[in-house]
Amino acid sequence: MRDYTVMLNDGRKLGCAEYGQIDGEAVFVFHGTPGARYQIYAARLESIAQEGPVPLRIFVPERPGYGLSDAKAGRTLDDWCQDFEALADEIGVKRFSIVGISGGAPFALACTYRMPTRVRKTAVICGMGPIDILGQEGLCLFTEEKVCLQGPEFTRAYITKLANMVNANPDRFTEYYIDNLPELDRKLISDDLVPVLKQSGIEATRQVDGMVDDYVIFGQPWNIPLQKIRVPVAFWHSEDDHVVPIRYADYLASIIPNAKLRRMQDYDHFGSFLAAQPELYDFLTLD
Repeated sequence: MRDYTVMLNDGRKLGCAEYGQIDGEAVFVFHGTPGARYQIYAARLESIAQEGPVPLRIFVPERPGYGLSDAKAGRTLDDWCQDFEALADEIGVKRFSIVGISGGAPFALACTYRMPTRVRKTAVICGMGPIDILGQEGLCLFTEEKVCLQGPEFTRAYITKLANMVNANPDRFTEYYIDNLPELDRKLISDDLVPVLKQSGIEATRQVDGMVDDYVIFGQPWNIPLQKIRVPVAFWHSEDDHVVPIRYADYLASIIPNAKLRRMQDYDHFGSFLAAQPELYDFLTLD
């Protein structure tokens, strides 16, 4: 992995990490919330691609307010589309696929709609959906949905507490996080991925603005005409996900033309990302 920053026209920096082979097919992985350029999912996808027939060049850009990326006050989904296109132009990638993980899903689908001639395929794994449409349904909202609907002041206090826990002792927090995963999810984390997971936590909470702004965006209308997306889109989501409910994948797959949904069982939110990687590689590389 190598990481770097790209300067945007307004003087802000975007952080990015690159995995895989320089001559591989370009794939951008949009991290979750929180997240950073250090990604165990990109590292695992890199390992799978090394064994497969088609090499991949995998990029993980950091949204504003995460890691090396400067924050942008009041940013929107459209703002990210502009930032991302500028990043792709700067590093010289014209055609690419996008993988949106968890909180990266809205940003992935927004770019997919805005850049139909540049995006080859889009995959969404356990992705967040439009809370303004589905988050109010039923009597039981998941914790992440509740936070998104509380407003920026509550969200900032909630996230600052989380960031302080990580920064106080990254090793202890990483160990605590892994120990509290469901057993099936925990078994997917090989020893080589633990340092990547720890560094991801450090970079994801270096600033709190990224996660705060993401949560504010999640609680607002997306304003994306999903029914007009023409790029091939595939979803992976577990019916046992206790962080982001599968109803979002059901809804998005029903609205986006010809979208496919792979319903997973047994894995929770974290494990689903790793369990889906072999099928994800096939989706990205097969015509």
